[in-house]
Amino acid sequence: MSGLREITEVMLSQPGPHAPPSVVAAWYERKAALLDQLAEDGGPEAEWAKAQARVAREHARALWRPAA
Repeated sequence: MSGLREITEVMLSQPGPHAPPSVVAAWYERKAALLDQLAEDGGPEAEWAKAQARVAREHARALWRPAA
């Protein structure tokens, strides 16, 4: 799949505000994987993509944790 197509697919599949936390967390994990792939490709946006992948994973982890 082309990079642009994959980015578009991920962005268009973003869960809505009433989606269960598990669905949102899975979406953030998918987004993180895509950003990691972009970072691996190198280029001027690589460091930005790595940082955004970390943020996406942190969001996913927070959503997977049970509410206290």
